[in-house]
Amino acid sequence: MSKATRALERLSGKAEIAALRDEVRQLRSAVEESRRLNERLSDVLDVVTELLVPAVDRNEERLAATLEKL
Repeated sequence: MSKATRALERLSGKAEIAALRDEVRQLRSAVEESRRLNERLSDVLDVVTELLVPAVDRNEERLAATLEKL
């Protein structure tokens, strides 16, 4: 194996590592976005659940506070 071939292999390995690091960064960003969306969905589900409680049993102060958070 020539010196040039070994040098190219090392560079190729470095490029592959850099590409993998970039992919990990992108995946972490996607996971964080998914986490934020899941939290938002959880908040919306809490509000929907609160609104579905029968009117007689509803705590108006709690409902107002829940809607305020949203």
